[in-house]
Amino acid sequence: MSGKKSAKLTKRKKYTVKNLIADLKKIGCTPRILDNIGREVVYFEWSQAQHLLGEDHPVTLHLETLLDFMQGGCENQLVAGELWRAADTPQAALNNAIKGAPEEFLSYQFVRSPELIHGILEAAEKERKMEIKTFKQIEKGVRQEIKADPENPDLWNKLRLLLWILGKHKESSEAFKKAKQLGWDSSTSAFVAL
Repeated sequence: MSGKKSAKLTKRKKYTVKNLIADLKKIGCTPRILDNIGREVVYFEWSQAQHLLGEDHPVTLHLETLLDFMQGGCENQLVAGELWRAADTPQAALNNAIKGAPEEFLSYQFVRSPELIHGILEAAEKERKMEIKTFKQIEKGVRQEIKADPENPDLWNKLRLLLWILGKHKESSEAFKKAKQLGWDSSTSAFVAL
């Protein structure tokens, strides 16, 4: 979701993993949004699945994998430069996170009430809109920094991250190519927090 208006979230009578993923794609799943939804929705459902289905059940194991992705996995991929191509959108990252998951997991019905989950997702959607406003301002500042120091690979990488979060994936990819051309390397890069 770049500056475009997001699709309206559907009010549901039940939530499954597949429904949650579909709604996250509408919101735009940046690391911050994913972390919040992971804490507020997926963690609870994972702990319930452990109790109801057992720790080794495929649903429980896949919920744990999804939770790991939401609580740091996506951010780590982004910061390490693994999500850099124009096609590496948040939606593609989410698809990759659940790739190969069994239908039993995707159709798993959440324990929490749909009203509660919908409310959490609506709050996330509002937070995403605020995130876009904030990051647009930061983008302007970083572009000014780049004008003053155009050969700095860390600044180009910072711009890449901002553009990715803003949903400008093609521009983000170009900024990453420039950062790499100037010598950016994830192992020597300045620490970046999202």
